[in-house]
Amino acid sequence: MHRNTWSRAGPGTDSTLSPSLSATGLFPYAIVPHSEGCFVELKPGLRMDLRQHPPRRWSDTAAGLIWLPRLIDKVRAFQAGTLGAYAYPSALDQSFMRHLRLTPAQIEGLVRDLTTDEAIGTALRQHIPLSTEEIQERCAAFQAKYQWAFALLDRDDGYTRGLGYPLPQFLQRPLWRWYQRWSAQKAHATSI
Repeated sequence: MHRNTWSRAGPGTDSTLSPSLSATGLFPYAIVPHSEGCFVELKPGLRMDLRQHPPRRWSDTAAGLIWLPRLIDKVRAFQAGTLGAYAYPSALDQSFMRHLRLTPAQIEGLVRDLTTDEAIGTALRQHIPLSTEEIQERCAAFQAKYQWAFALLDRDDGYTRGLGYPLPQFLQRPLWRWYQRWSAQKAHATSI
């Protein structure tokens, strides 16, 4: 029995950014929810449901790029409408893209059209106007800049354990508000 795997997605399944719909006013844009009735057929085996499990670890690589497998998982979940509690494009996603001079539209199109991480990575490398050495330097700079954030992601996603983690409930809401403010500042940043 053939079963179609259909998922809600926005026009062309790309994220839609709107300056007028920013939820808090702190962000320069908001992700507009997908319109009803717009569907995209997902390729078999590529359904990513981040409501059930976390994306791959930040240190996993594809085509020599850290963060890329995690980003691919988040884009697939975004396109399938199964992001759960994860954000796309998050401040770290945006910083990764800025480091390598990529746009969400480039990544989303490749993830939609290609089936393997290596194919996506190879195609992305063709879009990056940097030498292999520059790409490695920028990946190292990205890793060094967000080392503490990666440690928190590892704990939050269950890849490592830490003392006192998960955080007590009374600390979760204030820390989430702080993260939202920090994320908004990073979204405005222009430097790598």
